Amino acid sequence: MAKEGLTAYWNEDKKAGIRRRVAVVSLSSFCNEAVDMICQQVRGATPLTHAFGRNEIGINKKRLESSLLKTPLNPNVMSVLVVGYEPKSTEEYVRQFKSLSRKRIESVVLLENGTLETIRAGASKAVDMVQQASELRREPADYSDLIFGLKCGGSDTTSGVASNPAVGAATDIIISRGGTAIFSETTEIIGAEHILAKRAVSKEVGERIYEVAKRNEELAMSEGIDLIGTNPVPDNIKGGISTIEEKSLGAILKSGSSKIQGVLEYEEQPKGRGLYFMDSPSAAQAVLTALSAAGCQLILFSTGTGNPVGNPISPVLKITANPVTAKKLHEHIDVDISAILENKMTIQQAGKIVLEEAEKVVNGKLTKAEILRHDEYAPLPAGL
Repeated sequence: MAKEGLTAYWNEDKKAGIRRRVAVVSLSSFCNEAVDMICQQVRGATPLTHAFGRNEIGINKKRLESSLLKTPLNPNVMSVLVVGYEPKSTEEYVRQFKSLSRKRIESVVLLENGTLETIRAGASKAVDMVQQASELRREPADYSDLIFGLKCGGSDTTSGVASNPAVGAATDIIISRGGTAIFSETTEIIGAEHILAKRAVSKEVGERIYEVAKRNEELAMSEGIDLIGTNPVPDNIKGGISTIEEKSLGAILKSGSSKIQGVLEYEEQPKGRGLYFMDSPSAAQAVLTALSAAGCQLILFSTGTGNPVGNPISPVLKITANPVTAKKLHEHIDVDISAILENKMTIQQAGKIVLEEAEKVVNGKLTKAEILRHDEYAPLPAGL
């Protein structure tokens, strides 16, 4: 047993998954119905459906193909069933996946068999794959085997003064124990990029942080977008946040104080350990999708006013320091650290509580988002 008592399932890629997902991947929106029916019939099969797949071009095509390939590479996925629309693109997907992974992959093609036969054949394969995955047993793991995603959403003043710093304290411990963490949302580093750049491990990484922030800001200006009108969003403003800079200064606190090792592209997997920043949009479901595709086994999600969003592959742990949210939305909140606001708990104590709950989820405890089936999956985002 590892010294922290962590356990995981070791998949065919020799990576530690904290869940035994069998991913059923829809290559086209035309296949979504078949995928959903397969997963309704087969307990333990996880649907990855979306609204795209035909006639995508340019960056949209590239983003979709990348996301559909990278998401099943997440260590939480033990095997993959692909539901394609026509043979050629399905065969190409299987070929590419096999070049990247040793995990078991099966496929069915809707245009060759029709919806009903695709459901029957797919369900038969999924039954076998789920049963095979169920034979895996937990074995010792370590922080160095894990990548944690960091996200905040539904932010208010309690996020910046309490829950984000607490997640940051937990992140510092994760990094000190050899783990890896990724934070993102480029719009929400604008106004705070100079602080992050000082924490960069090298001059090049610092310059890259300035570059992605500037590019994001210029993109908004080129499209005539007033970030004040779109971010902070109305519930952020109602929660006490007045400017994007103010929101950024609170948002970056979830990254802790460790050196930033690099800046990742959207859904890019880190090549080393430590803390990374990912260039990404800010929408919660898009960020969770990107973090999961980048290999995060677990995502720590700090929220002020509350946010129910989850992810089908990576468990999402909700943390709040807002006592009203903790009470009103208790069905969505996993960790209540509102005692910070009453001076009954320090940030460091809250960070340890967050980490203790995260370790329970690593070892199999379900998050509220998992229990409520908040499995939002959103490939294809581009822009702000």
